[in-house]
Amino acid sequence: MKMKKYFVRNLQEGWMLIREELGEDAIIVSIKEINGEFEIIAASPEKNIQKPKNLLYETFKKSFKDEKDISGYEKLIDLLTKLKNTDIRDKVLTEIQDEIFKVYTPIIEGIKKINILNKIERAPLQKKYINILGNISSGKSTTIAKLASILNFERNKKIAVASFDYYKVGGSESLKRFAEMMQIPFFFIKNEKELILYKNAFDEYEHIVFDTPGNIKNLPEIEKLMTFITSSPDAENILTIPLTKKESLIDKDIRYFSKFKIHHLILTKYDEIQTYTPLYFILSHYDYKISYITNGLEVPQDITTADEILSRIAEVIN
Repeated sequence: MKMKKYFVRNLQEGWMLIREELGEDAIIVSIKEINGEFEIIAASPEKNIQKPKNLLYETFKKSFKDEKDISGYEKLIDLLTKLKNTDIRDKVLTEIQDEIFKVYTPIIEGIKKINILNKIERAPLQKKYINILGNISSGKSTTIAKLASILNFERNKKIAVASFDYYKVGGSESLKRFAEMMQIPFFFIKNEKELILYKNAFDEYEHIVFDTPGNIKNLPEIEKLMTFITSSPDAENILTIPLTKKESLIDKDIRYFSKFKIHHLILTKYDEIQTYTPLYFILSHYDYKISYITNGLEVPQDITTADEILSRIAEVIN
């Protein structure tokens, strides 16, 4: 990992300089204010996470994992995709295609029954109070930083970020640093009294983006407070779901967080998925629409509208 120290007059200047020198994958290690200037330590990771392979290829691979009679095909497909001699590859694929489509076709037909375009939330981030919920390690903090960037820089909205996640050591520190870099006000809230105390301050902003604890089910007082906040007509409640989770855990999260009147989902960690099964599971089992999909740790770049990805999937399978 390459690390470097910067001294800059303001955080936006620092952020631009870091990206220029260390690249798009650079991360902030620490920020200090010294005599009116900012000392920023940044790092550039050596490894880049590989993006997912072709959609149909991944679906095809997944379909063979539990089929004993064709278990050898999975290794064969891995080998074929690495062959530079396309004539040999195409010849072998032609010879086994009948067996391939015995398993592959039912999967595609099942996906086609889903009206994917109806699963897209096309007008997100409209309400004053934007509550971001999700379990531990769902990518909430990074997602909030990306949403704050969209609201602040792309939509030119006056916003603030507030966090209830003060239970975990360093739970909101990275988010606070992002807010400082983007020169967005940041509030810590520990209870209902503090929430009321900040109400007048919140009136100055068009949007307040709320960070919430991942272990909220173990915090009855905060759970009660979030139930109250998410019930407001001015609230837009968004659930973050990582695509790296198993379907059973995704179902468990969605069932629990549905009590907070979830309006739509943000799917995270798209860049880390090994199979598209969790994505298809979400599309086919729940009525919630999807607004954004995140595909990396870089703020604010690694987030895209659900329309961009889901429209492409709909085009491929149809």
